[in-house]
Amino acid sequence: MNYIPEKYWSKVAQEIAKRNNGNVIAGDDEPYYEYKRQQFLKVFNQINFRGKSVLELGSGPGGNLREVLRHLPARLVGVDLSENMLQLAAQNVNNNTVELIKTDGTGIPLPDNAMDIVYSVTVLQHNTDYNMFRLYLEEMGRVAREKVILFERTEATEKGDELNIGRPISTYVEILKNKGFELVATQYLPIHVSYYVCGAIRKLFNPANRIEGEPLSKLSLFLEKATLPITRLMDPFFILKKEVTKMEFQKINQAPVAGY
Repeated sequence: MNYIPEKYWSKVAQEIAKRNNGNVIAGDDEPYYEYKRQQFLKVFNQINFRGKSVLELGSGPGGNLREVLRHLPARLVGVDLSENMLQLAAQNVNNNTVELIKTDGTGIPLPDNAMDIVYSVTVLQHNTDYNMFRLYLEEMGRVAREKVILFERTEATEKGDELNIGRPISTYVEILKNKGFELVATQYLPIHVSYYVCGAIRKLFNPANRIEGEPLSKLSLFLEKATLPITRLMDPFFILKKEVTKMEFQKINQAPVAGY
């Protein structure tokens, strides 16, 4: 598979558009991802966005932007490389105060220190070309005035495939340190038992050539629904230091912001 990010995510956006209106899950539409999003939002909505200028790198269909709006930010910007994703975000956010910007893949089209908080949610892990990954992480540090907050796949050592790579936390620390940021907090989503069980179901009962966003088989959906009530009870007791990880970085020599 020749992974071309803009082409790939535009195709995923087309698959999302085929679902019911208002769907904000950027990838597979299945019970596991709905559960994963619930767990993510518990952590995400603890961030104090109120009165802040906020930018999301890779805003996708706009679900996270919609959550941030509830916190009453002073300014909210979403950037994405897919025009199709931005069109979905415009429909889902339905708010003229949100700025949606298409990036050409070479950087974030905003000045230095333009935004108080810059964040990404499972976006940098899909920048499997290291140079592109580094560029966007450096760009996040360039644009952010106070905080860079990442929800990305992490691993003890770099591993993955051409669509998704987990990197050590130290990789993020090294790059953002050069942009004047230090890591102040990490948190792992408690989803690991469900992740492995539902991942096995997805792999075993769907075609190998199915792309992200395409419908899953009825059998795999049934099995996920049947197993999730059990695995979600086990998740809090088997938290691994990997997969979706919240990494919060703060500008060095800047006092902590009230509310964090």
